Amino acid sequence: MMRLSHLMLPDIEQAFAGDPESVRELFEDLHAEDVADIIERAPPHLAPELLAALSAERAADVLECIEPYRQVDLVQRMGVTRAVVIIEEMASDERADFVAELPHTFAESLLAAMDPEDRADVRSLVQWEDGTVGAVMTTDTLTVSVEMTVREVIERVRTVGEEAETVYYVYVVAGDDKLVGVVSLRDLILCKDDQAVAAIMVEDVKSIGPNEDQEEAATLIQHYDLIALPVVDAAYRLLGLVTIDDLVDVIAEEATEDMHRMAAVQPLDDSYFGTGFWTFVAKRAPWLVVLFIGGQFTANAMTWFDDVIKETAVLVLFLPLVISSGGNSGSQSAAIIIRALAVGEVDLSHAGKVFLREIGVGFVLGVLLALIGVIRALLGSGDGSLALTLGVTLTAVVTLGAVLGAMLPILLERLGLDPAVSSTPFIASLVDLLGIVTYFSLARALLM
Repeated sequence: MMRLSHLMLPDIEQAFAGDPESVRELFEDLHAEDVADIIERAPPHLAPELLAALSAERAADVLECIEPYRQVDLVQRMGVTRAVVIIEEMASDERADFVAELPHTFAESLLAAMDPEDRADVRSLVQWEDGTVGAVMTTDTLTVSVEMTVREVIERVRTVGEEAETVYYVYVVAGDDKLVGVVSLRDLILCKDDQAVAAIMVEDVKSIGPNEDQEEAATLIQHYDLIALPVVDAAYRLLGLVTIDDLVDVIAEEATEDMHRMAAVQPLDDSYFGTGFWTFVAKRAPWLVVLFIGGQFTANAMTWFDDVIKETAVLVLFLPLVISSGGNSGSQSAAIIIRALAVGEVDLSHAGKVFLREIGVGFVLGVLLALIGVIRALLGSGDGSLALTLGVTLTAVVTLGAVLGAMLPILLERLGLDPAVSSTPFIASLVDLLGIVTYFSLARALLM
């Protein structure tokens, strides 16, 4: 699909040189994502000028849509004086994430130029570790006193609601910002003006601590069908909230990390083009080395059965069928169980049930492939003993692959490790080794 930036950028460059105000008006009518795409593709000298031409609020929206590694370069080109006006308009969580990515010296200069309240807000947010709820929460919350009436709450929503991350939920606090309830905008509109907000608020507020894992917040939001989740400290004081749009990004990042690990790649910290050449090498090399060493064990296993291979060389013709079937079976089970663990469909208490089910499923699939393999062996060689060896081996290896692929992620979960590190290539290599040993051991017993 032809992107809007490809079509518009040449005309925008020409227009900006003659009348920057016309470009600003054009950008105001475009979606922030489209403006971000145009700025990303603009020449390095023009990109910061295009961003600076926008109003500070609009520029902040656009900047949040730009790839992180491009954001840093863009803002550094703009300089502190022009950039700080835009940064202060960003949502608090986005602003903190952005400042954390900047080089230390530039970040300190930017913070020094910020409004003291915004500066304190950034410093309070960047303290949280990556992966925790605190690292993605926003402090732009809409709170009201428990003593207010509905009329007073609605008036407060009108007054300060524009600065809040969301106005669909209004959080009710008492005393030292202690969270005591929540009321939806819908309920506020439907209730009488003179009603006390304490009478209509929901007191059972689902919340989460700032040190909890981001995935736990995503699970709660999904389970209770929320659009935002308040973040509270040990004393139940409201610190901020996480919204569903932030957690969609978190879920996408977690899924990406799992995909990378399952493909035997250490997760990337940035986008594909934002990752340096040698970083790619460093991320991919360790698992490749481990798998290469594992492959040597597979090769060594072949030497253990030199006598069998010399006597029945035709066995080698069917070896790829054996090892690929076992590896594929293991990869299927691993992918299913890793996903089930991630979404809470399976936990450690289900290990026994998973084991029995995978034995059954693996056996049935093994028998199915064995029947096809036996027919293939009989048509190819006419040797009944060879066909029997192949059939029994396929049944055993596919069953073994299914069980290993399912149980290894559960074992890693039990050990407190990420199940995704039981990568598909690792399981395939392990099953390859076991498949070779099983295949030639049976051949030695049945054919010699």
